[in-house]
Amino acid sequence: MEDTIDWITRNSDGREQVQYYKDTNTLLLISVRDAGELVSFVNEITPEDVRSVSVKSSEGSWQNLNLNLKHGGTMVLYYTLDKNFEIIGEVKNIRQYGISISFNCSQSMILKFKKAYIHLFQLLGVDVKDGDMF
Repeated sequence: MEDTIDWITRNSDGREQVQYYKDTNTLLLISVRDAGELVSFVNEITPEDVRSVSVKSSEGSWQNLNLNLKHGGTMVLYYTLDKNFEIIGEVKNIRQYGISISFNCSQSMILKFKKAYIHLFQLLGVDVKDGDMF
């Protein structure tokens, strides 16, 4: 699992990071961006809430990976961290039906990211489908 998480971070140039906490069965999906200063946008989910992974690919350099959540949606904890990992603003608990993750990469590379995320969920014991196959 550590190798897969490391691969995602390395190949996204640190812009997309994943942390898993086994004791609480919580997966943190972290998008690191420069908005005048470094900030991180965090979505906290339970791995079992993800049912499939799909991609939305375009000719440009930005590609989207979509984590499709359970039918009817699921509650996702969402918050922003500053460069010192302190929470900025309020922590929101929002019903979401999917989480979109943007990667600055080629169309062929986004398929590798999809494979890595599917593999990660399988390592966590979650039967996640390829959302582009059905």
